[in-house]
Amino acid sequence: MRERSLPRPQKLFTRLMIVGASASIAVVPALAFAPAAFAADAFSVTTPANGDTNVPDGGVPNLVGFAGAGLAAGDTVQILYTGVSGPDQPAVFGGADVDASGNWSTTANFGDLAPGQTVVTVAVEEVTDDDAATVVSTVPVTFTLANPAVPLTPFAVTSPEVGSTVDSATPTFEGTGTPGSTVEIQYTGRSGHNDTAGTGTILADGTFSITTDFSDYEPGGGTATSESPFDGVRVLVYQTDADGNELPGATRQAVAFFFATPPVPLIPLSLTLAPTTETVTASAAAGVALTAAGYSPSEELTLAVTDPSGAPVTLGGTRPDQLFAAETDGSYADTLILPASAAAGTYTVTLTGVRSARTSTATFAVTADPTPTPTPTPTTTTAAGAGSTTGSTGTGSNTSQLASTGLDGVGMGSIAGVLLLAGAGLFLARRRKANV
Repeated sequence: MRERSLPRPQKLFTRLMIVGASASIAVVPALAFAPAAFAADAFSVTTPANGDTNVPDGGVPNLVGFAGAGLAAGDTVQILYTGVSGPDQPAVFGGADVDASGNWSTTANFGDLAPGQTVVTVAVEEVTDDDAATVVSTVPVTFTLANPAVPLTPFAVTSPEVGSTVDSATPTFEGTGTPGSTVEIQYTGRSGHNDTAGTGTILADGTFSITTDFSDYEPGGGTATSESPFDGVRVLVYQTDADGNELPGATRQAVAFFFATPPVPLIPLSLTLAPTTETVTASAAAGVALTAAGYSPSEELTLAVTDPSGAPVTLGGTRPDQLFAAETDGSYADTLILPASAAAGTYTVTLTGVRSARTSTATFAVTADPTPTPTPTPTTTTAAGAGSTTGSTGTGSNTSQLASTGLDGVGMGSIAGVLLLAGAGLFLARRRKANV
């Protein structure tokens, strides 16, 4: 039977199956006859397309979303444009997202455009994602923004100027920005809290004027020669939308200035101890009451007590890990309990504000406990009118009490009366006998 002819690649493969071990050598020319693999799409830009108008910014004035296809695995996207700083300004800073098919997307930032500019020409490049950053392909695109990436009236604070000194405790902030946007002025107040000095709306002509309130500022602070360590007022000014969200396309403004007079007067510093003199026992029991004022509200405080020799004293009782001034007025109260072994002498108390660096000092005296007076021993005294007694062996003074006979004073008087009557009877009897 005549053998049926096979197509050449299939016939060659059949022969390779027959020769077996030599197939691995013959397989290369066999693949040369296989159909070519499907070629990848060329690098392209689909959004925004060349010539597009009214391109939206998605609510952020200077950001525009780009998308395309044909990005090779391992490559990334860069977009270059001409800004006020010059040509070839990069607009992509976070790379590009790409799927397995080469479809890609990224976000471009056009914050360096001229104020009010809407027509943008860019070069969208496919580059290798390595140190060489070799440009593989370039696609030029020109489009028109629906809103300028940079407003015609850029957001800026014109007053007060940086480093200036203002005469008012409620200075007026002035500047420019996008009409209808909200301006918020924030500062760091007492206790390190973020406080709002004022808010306002940018007028139709692109200007704003806002009167501020710094009544929550650090007491005594804000001046160039302030006792407070704060060397000026640092303010951040934001441009926000109607909901209070900061507009990313409007660079926040930082302004540092000084007050001629502190907007909040400095609280007088004081430290009082009571009592100022205490015994050793009382100082370890009731202690000494401390009251202070003049510190920064809510600031951390350090307390040090030294004994008459200048050595630090470890206070008794339960002590907190940290001490803080009151949030309302910077006052502080405490009770100082000395150890039972405290020595007599003068003790020094020092209270310091960690943030304000203000320090106050006071002293109190500890005296030794008084020595108790001994109780006197009772003594026996001789009754008035007591005389001497005569005994059979001599005479002498007897200071001892008579022995108890069981007869009280009334019984002794009765016996004496009986004896007197008996004596009187004998006397009368003798006298009658004599008369006979």
